[in-house]
Amino acid sequence: MRRLRNDLPYTFRPARPKDWFRPPALWLNRHWLLERKYRVTAIEEQGFERVRELDATGDSMLLAPNHADHADPHLMMEIGRRYELPFHFMAAREVFEVSKRASWALQSMGVFSVDRDGPDVSAIKMALSILAAGKPLVLYPEGEIYHHHERLDPLHEGVASIGMKACGRVSEGRQVWLVPVGMRFLHDPSVEATFRDRLTRLEDRIGWTPKPKMDLDERILRLGQGVLGLKESEFQVNVAAGGIQDRLESLCGQLLEMVEARMGSDGAAGTAPERVRAMRYRIRRRLLDVDHPPGEDERTLLLDDLDRVFAALQAHSYIGDYLLAEPTLDRRAETIMKLEEDLLGFPLYPSARTARILAGEPISISEMLQRGELPRKGGASALTSLLEERLSRLIEVPAGAACSTELVSRQSGETG
Repeated sequence: MRRLRNDLPYTFRPARPKDWFRPPALWLNRHWLLERKYRVTAIEEQGFERVRELDATGDSMLLAPNHADHADPHLMMEIGRRYELPFHFMAAREVFEVSKRASWALQSMGVFSVDRDGPDVSAIKMALSILAAGKPLVLYPEGEIYHHHERLDPLHEGVASIGMKACGRVSEGRQVWLVPVGMRFLHDPSVEATFRDRLTRLEDRIGWTPKPKMDLDERILRLGQGVLGLKESEFQVNVAAGGIQDRLESLCGQLLEMVEARMGSDGAAGTAPERVRAMRYRIRRRLLDVDHPPGEDERTLLLDDLDRVFAALQAHSYIGDYLLAEPTLDRRAETIMKLEEDLLGFPLYPSARTARILAGEPISISEMLQRGELPRKGGASALTSLLEERLSRLIEVPAGAACSTELVSRQSGETG
């Protein structure tokens, strides 16, 4: 999760897919980004034959993966290449604002922007038009990258809402399907040899004397508590009694309450991510107020509030017992990657990984509406709960249960 202090006006970037650009971009995605940058050397996949069959009928396909790694969209693009599924993607506005070249490339691959902090009508309209045209669309219902593959964060209802609205846009006889997609990344055992040096770098980053001889899990926990203590000190919150999870929840809650005391709370926002989005929206709206622009002192306070809500979301994104409950190789690797992103700006990918991606049984939103299983109003909550249940099952499937296919062409028999 990267720090956002965005006070720039938002410009919607629509998808503008270019057929000639797609083949070379998919080649680069596969060989450069997946293999070299994200070190994904093998893929275990299952269930996408069914997705392809439904897509061939002209039905509308809305794919909803969990979102725990920066390689997630690149893995979905590779699956699209394999099954000749021209996926479109909704992506956060920030990735388009890196550079004009990056924005052009994303739009040329069928990716369009969304402002996650406000009601982005343009993004919703484009999503509905893509589904109405019978093109497969990928949306991430978690919204953020959390780096814990074996547990879901609460899902946003936007995906379910778009799927239900699309049912009124498709032509007669066509259906809208919601496909849960579970993704996990399994680390090669060689990654364990990198842990101690990477922790040394992180300890040095916060001014600590490295402890390379300390027990690995104790060392990770000590570092996490140290970073948490720095945040508690930085924002001058009351340190909660209890374990690390109690302190994380307290930090998140206190920071949000500080900002809501100034900006007002949103009664419809229940979860921490919803409260964060509501506050970011209000803060940015005030920062960009042309008629009554904030003075320098108010602007400084508003920017500080953006930092507070970001720190609140960071605290929420850590699960206190994720590593301690089951200190596996993958959970250790994920926790260290998460600390690297928060302290260094981006996680490291020092060794090979296997990506496992499973498409669950497609859910016919159209049939559920016709049978009365989903109310036309308020049905997004029930559909989101069903999606969360299906996704949770998929990410809990034991490793090796899916069909394994190698990414590298010499072992898969592919030449492209």
